[in-house]
Amino acid sequence: MKKLFVLEKEYHAEEVEQIAESLGISLRRYKNLLIADEKVKDEDLLILFHEIDTDILKKMKIYEGNFREVCEEFIKIIPKAKPITTLLDKLIYDNLGKIFTETKILFHPIVSVKEKKVKAFEALCRPPIKIIDLISVGESTSEFSENFCRDRALNFASDKLPKDCMLFLNFHPRFLKDPLKNFGDFIASLHFHGIDPQRIVVELTEYEELEINAIKALISFLKSEGVKVALDDVGSGYSGLFYLSELKPDIIKIDMELIRNIDKHKLKKVIVNYLIRIAHESGILVVSEGVETKEELETVVYMGTDFVQGFIFSKPLENPNIEELNKKVKEILERM
Repeated sequence: MKKLFVLEKEYHAEEVEQIAESLGISLRRYKNLLIADEKVKDEDLLILFHEIDTDILKKMKIYEGNFREVCEEFIKIIPKAKPITTLLDKLIYDNLGKIFTETKILFHPIVSVKEKKVKAFEALCRPPIKIIDLISVGESTSEFSENFCRDRALNFASDKLPKDCMLFLNFHPRFLKDPLKNFGDFIASLHFHGIDPQRIVVELTEYEELEINAIKALISFLKSEGVKVALDDVGSGYSGLFYLSELKPDIIKIDMELIRNIDKHKLKKVIVNYLIRIAHESGILVVSEGVETKEELETVVYMGTDFVQGFIFSKPLENPNIEELNKKVKEILERM
């Protein structure tokens, strides 16, 4: 069957046509319509959809069937076009086997400055097809994919990571259909894997999308179960200090854009120094993200950061060797 994509604007269709052409995907355009014949593979469409601007993608519609490519035919079938999510969810679901069989879970070390050793790892999901942005449009597979990646990380942590190592796990608000149930299931999975909840740090990303009282309820629930809570990318927006004061997390992660070249920027130094100071005054630990150079490291350590995460110590690893990592960490910190 052929596929007819209906876009909101003619220039949107032209833009998508150009993207498809750059990817070697053959589409035919008629004003704001794009036509894909039977030769275009589902895998190609997944790649194409990932490259399209999300706002354009959300407004696209799809009609599948056999039709003649003439104006009269288009007039008949355009009203029958459905939201693109119907196709998107189908494509993702049909490719879940490949996506999740080949998905890698990487672990990025987080170093304790005081102890001069790796104290935690952040689990990162790396699927072979970049589907994260697509999942945010087609939501029916989101819960499954998030749980799959998290379960893989917990399985590895229970077998391979030292018992004194914390594990940071990301939770994005758009994947929380029923937050309290989601986190209730998560706590149950910790016990299933034999992992002490006190080793887990739930890292909330883009938490501004949730209503403030809802976030407070989630944090209260997690803390009651022994799980620590971290706020990601603190300092990246105007509302960072508000959420820091209102939510009272256990840990904050300072946005890497503030850390980049911090040794050369007086204003960045002032902001980061202030964030670290007010965090410590509130009993909150601080992770400086994205540290890549000796100068950046020296600056954030001098300011009093508790933890450092960045390529200066290691890139994310599939099978981290704790002994080798700790040796490297000690050498770098003792040379300062």
